[in-house]
Amino acid sequence: MRVTTTRFGKIDLDKNMIIDFPSGIPGRSRLKKYFLIDYREIIKWLHAIDDPETAFLVTNPFSFFPSYSFEISDDIEEFLGIRKPGDVAVVVLLALKAGLVTADLKEPIVINVSNKKASQLVLKDTGYTSTTPLPFIS
Repeated sequence: MRVTTTRFGKIDLDKNMIIDFPSGIPGRSRLKKYFLIDYREIIKWLHAIDDPETAFLVTNPFSFFPSYSFEISDDIEEFLGIRKPGDVAVVVLLALKAGLVTADLKEPIVINVSNKKASQLVLKDTGYTSTTPLPFIS
């Protein structure tokens, strides 16, 4: 499958690279299919297939926040088809605000790596924010 992007031009994707968001991503709910593109060592682009301009910088939050944790509800596990811990990958959206890179720890994206289904969660009562500054890593 060939995808056109504004940042990277035309990209050939293997169907196994496609991540399905059955409910979309809040604010972009009409876009259901995405793929990941490596950017820097631990930072990737989560790029929409059906919109050449829609892409989000994401990272594995555990690389920056080793004690980050949350529960995945039984409903979400069922919705995504999660059967074992090894099925789960987590990324969080990054943003640049006033020269500071922040991570949205309040709304992580959970991906079932086995079937490539994903959903963005909204965590409640965790104390996490959507604008948590990334610590400096050298």
